[in-house]
Amino acid sequence: MDYSLALITQDRGLEKIMKRNSSHFGYELGVYEDCEDFVKDSADDNEEGVVLIDASVCSQPRLMDLQTVLNEAPAWRVVYLPRTNKKEEVKEAMGLGAFGCLHRPVSEQEVRQMVESALGI
Repeated sequence: MDYSLALITQDRGLEKIMKRNSSHFGYELGVYEDCEDFVKDSADDNEEGVVLIDASVCSQPRLMDLQTVLNEAPAWRVVYLPRTNKKEEVKEAMGLGAFGCLHRPVSEQEVRQMVESALGI
């Protein structure tokens, strides 16, 4: 099965990491600057994949954007990068249905392992 990878961020360093990972897996990477654009683009498709959401681009309250992505793109597994290292934000994100969370700074290997886990490969 073909999967896609998506990234919602304005962080160019994170974008580079995801581009290298998409090349590693041979999957297409969509890069979005906000959750709304991702939802518009993915809601009509029957694509499956992993989307990495950088909480620093989410609107207030930030978990509302996460909830929107989870509701509007249910075939996508969501990995959340919280703004802070506060455990409450991670617990809330996981409670809403995020597949996983990563903390900054993230390495290429950490992202690769999370994508593999989310896709079951």
